[in-house]
Amino acid sequence: MVGGTAMARLIFLGTGDPLNDERAQTSLALPQPDGTTVLVDTSSGTILLRQLRAAGISLAKIRHVFISHRHFDHVGGLAPLLIALTAVPDAEVTIHALAETTRSLHDLLAVTIPGVEEWMGPRLRWAALHDGQAVRVGGLTVTPFAVEHYLETCGFRFEQDRRVAVFTADTQPCPNVARYARAADLLIHEAYSLDRDAETAHRFGHSSAGDAGRAAHEAAVRRLILTHFRASQHADPLALMAEAAAVYGRPTEAATDLMAVDW
Repeated sequence: MVGGTAMARLIFLGTGDPLNDERAQTSLALPQPDGTTVLVDTSSGTILLRQLRAAGISLAKIRHVFISHRHFDHVGGLAPLLIALTAVPDAEVTIHALAETTRSLHDLLAVTIPGVEEWMGPRLRWAALHDGQAVRVGGLTVTPFAVEHYLETCGFRFEQDRRVAVFTADTQPCPNVARYARAADLLIHEAYSLDRDAETAHRFGHSSAGDAGRAAHEAAVRRLILTHFRASQHADPLALMAEAAAVYGRPTEAATDLMAVDW
């Protein structure tokens, strides 16, 4: 408890970029007070199931999955997750995504595991996300907001028990990040490179560590955690953390797989 307010918890199931074989790819879990779990993105494949087991998250308790965009390192685990859920009698799940992302997800499932949507039947539901329109799931309010990643992509603002956390998903520097992260308790921001390679990062729709620090400083967030790391041979998380902290003006953290944070 902080000032009479219950803390919310978030678990980093995966913190690597598409080609990082040292980490699992992007997925977050937000355990809820009622025992259910909200997932954000689904990593790159069956590794999601391994990470869920390692985090002690029951498949039967996953009720909502929010998808930021359709790159494989964010949606590759959806098919394995749904296959696993078909064998759990009391499992039911709603997939929340932007319209174009949803169309791509239906195509992905039809190609990789045709029939899985029918196997799930009414236990599988789809809900459309709209830029800036909040979604209430239990005690959690989720607001998607557009970011800039050269295809339709949204970040997410989470509000729970008067606490606020923001996940940028993949994005180059974008005014919406500071707008939706204003005075947030936690900002989770990707970091592709150091500022010296920012031009390359931006060309691929990503941000430098300095960009992350500047967004955190502009938004006056209380805490900054970097994620979506390239392999260590390309980018040193400690160097990224130091660069972000220098412009943020406060200590900065580097996420690791299965790291749990209260916010």
